[in-house]
Amino acid sequence: MPSTEDGRRRRRTGHRARPSGFAEGGRQWNEVLSSAAVILAGVLVVIGFGFVAVRGLKGNDEPAPPIDPPAPALGDLRLPPPTGSSNGQGLIPLGSASPSPPPSPTKVATVPPPSRDQLRLAQDPVPSLVNLSAEGESDWVHWGLDGTFSLERDKKGEFRILEGAPTAPRFQHTLSPQKFKWTGGDPVAASDGTTTGIRTCGQGNGFTLTAPAGPTPRVLKLYVGVFAARGKLTARLSTGESTGTTVLDQRGDTLRTAVLTVAYQAPRSGQVRLSWTTDAAYGKGCSGVALEAATLS
Repeated sequence: MPSTEDGRRRRRTGHRARPSGFAEGGRQWNEVLSSAAVILAGVLVVIGFGFVAVRGLKGNDEPAPPIDPPAPALGDLRLPPPTGSSNGQGLIPLGSASPSPPPSPTKVATVPPPSRDQLRLAQDPVPSLVNLSAEGESDWVHWGLDGTFSLERDKKGEFRILEGAPTAPRFQHTLSPQKFKWTGGDPVAASDGTTTGIRTCGQGNGFTLTAPAGPTPRVLKLYVGVFAARGKLTARLSTGESTGTTVLDQRGDTLRTAVLTVAYQAPRSGQVRLSWTTDAAYGKGCSGVALEAATLS
């Protein structure tokens, strides 16, 4: 039993004596917590051991690829700030692939077309033998082999050399001091050499011829003659005013021959037109001009 003094002391200090059961309950609660801590520690040890075992089993395998983060929703996209913004960063332009230029075409040297007509005439003696097939690369013509109106020409010449309609009587002659040969002809396929030709009489009478003209330079050769007369050749290009003339004179009654060369070129397609006429007749008989052959190259 507590003494009266103890009771007074307790009342003065305000303390009450704890019941004895409170100490007993505290000890029981500590025991529960200690058991739970031990169990939790054991669980953690087991989990750690299992984690180490799993890592050991997968140690030789390839590491799993990282999982891509989910694509942001449309509203979450943020574009980089434009150039000149406060953070100094901007969009990086991507160079567009420019197509490769096409290969340059091979340049071919070409002769520029003339700005105007060009025409030159020359007069030379006739060789003793004229090979019309070799000289006339584009066309050739021979007159008078089988008669007054006989005409032999290059089978592949495509009628580039053409004679105009006769304006006066004509005659065959066999008086040429030179010979003319050919192959590949029509209607006569070949000739080893002939002295034949055609002639006309009287002042103002003669022959007319045409051949194609254009930017390609060409050479037309005319094999002619005169009997007691003066012959005159006039050449004109249809594409302009260019003309040229030359004359061949013979006072005697024998046939004088010459080759009259016409070199020409035009700025566009056209014709060269030739007129071979008797400019003067000296004799009382059949004085005039003669025509044997022509070549075009």
